[in-house]
Amino acid sequence: MPRLDEIYVATRTRNVEDAGTPDAPSLLLSRAGQDLLEIPLEGDSDGLGTGRAAVFRFNIADQAIDSEGLELRLLAGGDNAWAPEDVIVWGISGRLPREVVVPLAAQLELASPVTPASGGTWLSTDTDEGVRSLALRPVGPGTRTMRAWRFIAIFVTEPYPGFEPGGGPGPTAGKLADVGTEGPVILQAGGPGRLCLSYQIPKTPQGDLSKGRANYYEADLAAPFSRADVEGGIFTLTIGSGDWWIPVYCAVFGLDTTFGQTNALIPFVHAPAISLERMSADPAEGWHTNGLPHALVAMPVPPLPGGVVGGVLEPMANSAAKGSGAKRKVPVLRVNRKRG
Repeated sequence: MPRLDEIYVATRTRNVEDAGTPDAPSLLLSRAGQDLLEIPLEGDSDGLGTGRAAVFRFNIADQAIDSEGLELRLLAGGDNAWAPEDVIVWGISGRLPREVVVPLAAQLELASPVTPASGGTWLSTDTDEGVRSLALRPVGPGTRTMRAWRFIAIFVTEPYPGFEPGGGPGPTAGKLADVGTEGPVILQAGGPGRLCLSYQIPKTPQGDLSKGRANYYEADLAAPFSRADVEGGIFTLTIGSGDWWIPVYCAVFGLDTTFGQTNALIPFVHAPAISLERMSADPAEGWHTNGLPHALVAMPVPPLPGGVVGGVLEPMANSAAKGSGAKRKVPVLRVNRKRG
């Protein structure tokens, strides 16, 4: 199984009263009941706020952890309860230009628009306010021909903690204070003779595509498509306004179910800062369109006994309550992050 060099975590917080928190939760990596590494989700203090999204990126190359049989849990960081709506986790194996995307876990639709404000899942060290830990459902990358019925699009706008500055060679007329955009920005994808996706980034409480923001969007597909369907084609971002937008990360995943949880995060796009250009419909300030690189995916492995089938992790027992009150002697990854 791939050895992990980086881990990405993307979250979206519910847009209900008191859903946000200043108490950063942690991601706990375990295998066969043994805790391996605890990673505090620190960096974007606003990203865990009500109605906000956050993307966390961590270098774990020196931890010598591979993806086989990993169990992932979120641990409450304090008694100020947090109400997540969606959480996805993926890893990166290798280095540029051969970064391979390794989907790890997802917990989707922990609440919906019709869920009461006090419902859903709340994470807190105060058991009167919520649960101390939340097990994340393991997922795989799916096959080349597995079709997505929904998709998740992740965007990060400069400057953002943990991400390199964006904007390749080209116009430099814009000001750092103006790196966000009011849009419209359209995400499209297709294969030869076929447009598979055309999605305009909506207006949400997340601070969409604004300076120093992370954004998480999920939507249904009018017609499902697979990685095979877009081979020979490309994903693109197109901006329709003259303001200056500098994206520093973009990812697109497909979901193999029409609602609720998913069995796979189908990697379509993994676009680090080096592959993205500063954007504007004004040619003096940026590029009108960005072509996005297809994600590289590890080849499926043959079935193995006891936990792995075709490279996709089998369901595991929910370990949310395991060790919730006990002290854990486990390495804690500390990363000094400063907003650029």
